[in-house]
Amino acid sequence: MFSVKRCSAALAAFLFALLLPASVCAENRKQALTDQQIQAQQAYEDAQKELNEIQSQQQETESQIGQLEGQAAQVAGQLQNVYVSLQDAEREMLVQQAAADQAAQALAEKQAEYDACFTRSQEQMRAMQMLDGGGAIGLLSQAKSLYQLLTFADVLQQISSKNSEILTVLTEQAQALSEAKQKAETARQQAEAAKAALDAQQAQLSGMQAELETALQQANETLSAQESAAQAQTVVTEAAKKAYEDATAALDAYVRAQSDRYTTADLVLTSLDFRCPLDSYSSITTQFGEADPWGIPHRGTDFAAPNGTPIYAIADGIISAAGPVNSYGNCVQVSHGTASDGNRYDSLYAHMSRIAVNQGQTVQKGEVIGYVGNTGNVYGANGGYHLHLELRVNGSRVNPLAYVPR
Repeated sequence: MFSVKRCSAALAAFLFALLLPASVCAENRKQALTDQQIQAQQAYEDAQKELNEIQSQQQETESQIGQLEGQAAQVAGQLQNVYVSLQDAEREMLVQQAAADQAAQALAEKQAEYDACFTRSQEQMRAMQMLDGGGAIGLLSQAKSLYQLLTFADVLQQISSKNSEILTVLTEQAQALSEAKQKAETARQQAEAAKAALDAQQAQLSGMQAELETALQQANETLSAQESAAQAQTVVTEAAKKAYEDATAALDAYVRAQSDRYTTADLVLTSLDFRCPLDSYSSITTQFGEADPWGIPHRGTDFAAPNGTPIYAIADGIISAAGPVNSYGNCVQVSHGTASDGNRYDSLYAHMSRIAVNQGQTVQKGEVIGYVGNTGNVYGANGGYHLHLELRVNGSRVNPLAYVPR
């Protein structure tokens, strides 16, 4: 009896020794694939972040170009208005210059007329003084009658009055013309000042226009460089995305292959009567197929629920995987076998705070397999506690809500 027990113990030890390396090798392979996925995901996130920054800078540059173009259009409009006003000012200045010249000419002519009249008056006075050597008094003393005397006196008075009247009129006209000349000169100076102000404004606006054109050229050059950088970074990001997807697919394929070891041929679901994995939840935060922050479609459905909420198996099956897996955090995968419709079904429950089952364990529909948490990558749920549920049909992910009641 003793020898039999020793043999049994030795056999068990031998079998354990055979299984241990395979188990360790499988775990190492899984860890290597997980590390590759983590590295690929980090590279993709970094590439996407860099692309987002370039695109953000590109949008800022485009906005800057739009503002500069708006300012340039505004300055161009102002320049056009100033140009029109400048032409009007030049015409007005010419008109006022002509008016000033005309007024000056009229004043000069009136002054000449006044001078001529004044000269004639002086000559008449000298002539009367020289008449018969006695002038006006001598002329009056030679009168032969009172009538002749009065006539001579009246003529002299009329000549003097007429000369005085003419000189007064000429003086008044000259004064009016002088005032008109001054007004015309003032108007001309105002027109010149207005034109000078418009010239200065035109020069200022032309300078602004040149600066805006330079700024626009620089901004367009910057935008062109950013567009080239964005195109190059897009290639890098797409390559990183594909590497991440390939690494994820490789890890999924390995986990799926490992789960096949726990799938028995006689495991058959009698129906597709799945249940909700949670008795209650606050909301569905992310739907199947929604794009994540890096543009990758969401692979499952997220149910927001308090930390520690029990998670139930949606149907009978075998635990094909249980443990931490990269972005899934603590997760459990259940192989439900082949259903009555001839398709094979597997479900996955991720981000658990705690796992309540072991790999290879048989579970019943509604049995607790873990508890809600926020382990792993929870970007899609904004860092909150939730259950990420995936459903695979013949190895391909499908929308869980097409089979699982809410």
